[in-house]
Amino acid sequence: MSEETAPYNQEENDKKWPLWWIVFPILLVLSLCATGYLYSKYYDSTHAADGQSYESIYKDAVAKHSEEKKMLKRELDEIKAKLEEAIQNNASLLANNMDLEAKLDAKTLELLRKIKSGGLGNPKALREAKAEIERLKDLHQMLITKSDSLTASNQELIAKVLETESSAEEARSKATEFEDQKNVLQEKIKNSSLSASDLKVIGMRKKGSAEEETFKAFKTTKLKISFTILANDLVEAGNKEVTVRLIGINNEVLTNNNETLTDTDKLSTMVETIDFQNEAVKATIFYSQKAAFKKGTYSIELIHNEKLMGRASFILR
Repeated sequence: MSEETAPYNQEENDKKWPLWWIVFPILLVLSLCATGYLYSKYYDSTHAADGQSYESIYKDAVAKHSEEKKMLKRELDEIKAKLEEAIQNNASLLANNMDLEAKLDAKTLELLRKIKSGGLGNPKALREAKAEIERLKDLHQMLITKSDSLTASNQELIAKVLETESSAEEARSKATEFEDQKNVLQEKIKNSSLSASDLKVIGMRKKGSAEEETFKAFKTTKLKISFTILANDLVEAGNKEVTVRLIGINNEVLTNNNETLTDTDKLSTMVETIDFQNEAVKATIFYSQKAAFKKGTYSIELIHNEKLMGRASFILR
């Protein structure tokens, strides 16, 4: 090799790049292409053609169906009330008024079931309920325009509009069943009464300017009565009169104006008014009397509306 070619070959060798300089850019480009392809596939699988995500489309559809169901329930309540009024005011319908009201109740229940079951999984039910409600509206218009007389064809139309998927006999049976359930619930509400728990009676005595608990009869100046009225949704909220009966050691009813404590004709010791709002409420009341308390076992009864709320015993030594 000549002296002139040797430097030239050395210069060519110096210009050659390391292998990783070539491989790394290729791998980077391939990685970016793969990432872009995968993201494109993911985007296509989660978004519609207009760019809106399927999740947002689903949420919008659920909200739309929920609003439509609320609207249909509201429309059903309104048209049912109007139809009931129209039936009452239509002279020619008075003969079979009860039968029509039962059919209307059955029809309303059927439509409520359709509205409840309707939604994304069952859009047909909502369409059917909407169409049935429109038919009820048309029936209402016919009843208010023909309040004096109805032809046979009109009577058939009424029966057809109010026809349910179940038989008329089943509809009447269900209406009767619901009426029975309603009566049972009303009876429960009527007979429901307040109940008390944690009923305790403790003697109190004066010690200087303060008061403290005591179990000794001769030191007792008054009784501290505490109890909890239990929650009860069936009882109407408001002020409740609670009758307290304190029964002494000789089965006499204590009163604060009975000095001898022998007047057994007294049926109650006192009556307290307590604000009851269907939730559990704690109460504390005090009883004092002119006569001194005696040693022995006493009992107490709490009564509301002539029904026993609670009973307990206590001892003064």
